[in-house]
Amino acid sequence: MSAVNELERRLAADRPHAGPDERTETFHEVKPDRPPSVRPTGGPRPAKTKTRPRDPWSPVPRPTRTEWRRALTPMILQLLGVLLLAVVSFMAGQTALGVILLLALLALAGWRAATWDWTPADTVMRGVDATRPVRVLRVIDPDDPETPVRIVHAGRRYAIWWLDADATVRTGMLLTRPGLVSVATSDSTAILPEGGGA
Repeated sequence: MSAVNELERRLAADRPHAGPDERTETFHEVKPDRPPSVRPTGGPRPAKTKTRPRDPWSPVPRPTRTEWRRALTPMILQLLGVLLLAVVSFMAGQTALGVILLLALLALAGWRAATWDWTPADTVMRGVDATRPVRVLRVIDPDDPETPVRIVHAGRRYAIWWLDADATVRTGMLLTRPGLVSVATSDSTAILPEGGGA
């Protein structure tokens, strides 16, 4: 019995129990295996300053009357063509066809009004020419490269041909957001606007 009591006494001495006034957090604190870290001599190291890249977006200017006219001409001709077909149908006694064409005219006009997220392409080209050291020669729709682009929709990406300062024709990308435009080269390097972005 004395050997067991002696063993319990040594275990109790190695691991003392907390007293009634001792806080639980400080009971049986374990000393770290590593020595405390050495404080560096000298002052604090200067923090690395993170430089944000310049904003590649620049605002699109307000369209002129000529730019509006050039952009809206195909849409106006479409609406006038459908209206003319409806009038001819009514004159020929084809009332049902005339009503269908008038409803199609209303649907076409409503669709154009509901998807009004575009800017005339000439306005966007003028905005890029005024803010960057490039001259945009042509805006190309990647889905239909043969049809000339008259309107540029927000949120889409267009291919462009542009002329640099060395008079070399290059290809690039035109990126759009509502009221903003950005230009990138074919290797996805942004052409930053002169004098800051938006």
